Amino acid sequence: MADHLTEEQQVEAIKRWWKENGVAVIAGLVLGSLALFGWRGWGEYKDTQAAEAFVLYSDFQKSLAANDVDSMTTLKSQLFTDYTATPYAPLVALAAAKKAVENNDMKSAKDSLQWVLDNTRQNQIQHTARVRLISLMVNDAEYDAALTLLTVKNTGGYTAVYEELRGDVLLAKGDVTAAHAAYDKALQSDGLSPEGRDSVNVKYADTQSAVIEKSETAK
Repeated sequence: MADHLTEEQQVEAIKRWWKENGVAVIAGLVLGSLALFGWRGWGEYKDTQAAEAFVLYSDFQKSLAANDVDSMTTLKSQLFTDYTATPYAPLVALAAAKKAVENNDMKSAKDSLQWVLDNTRQNQIQHTARVRLISLMVNDAEYDAALTLLTVKNTGGYTAVYEELRGDVLLAKGDVTAAHAAYDKALQSDGLSPEGRDSVNVKYADTQSAVIEKSETAK
């Protein structure tokens, strides 16, 4: 009898526990299942997006080779709108910017490069777009905007490139002393190719002469 009562007590305890906690347990199982299938579904969705974007990217390259501007514009717009998160959209933006420069359409080039800065988290592509956009700004005498864009927290391996560009902007603004200091920082940083280092050395030497001349004139 005692055993029978113990079993009854256990059954009653289980019933009470399920009454108090059953809803939460079931909800947890349901949410866990949804999360599992949702994650799988999200992965499949991303794979599908990447595959579709790759096709559009390939079509864009063909249009680029054929110089089919209308087709390029349509494909670029579609990638920008529907496939922003894929790696192919920023690649198309860089290619479109280069083509726009060749066609002397600086506004379109800047817009494409700015789109990269606003929409991609890929550091390498971000740096590439920023450097190209700054160069276009310098050519268009947009010096203050270029200096603002040069304010980069994480320069990665682009410190020397950014400092050289900073020197170019400051020199164009007439601040030879600050430009010379920027070229010096570029030379002290890693990341310059041998040819790039030679170019910065020339700029450094030229501005050094100008700084010395300026100093002697001021005496």
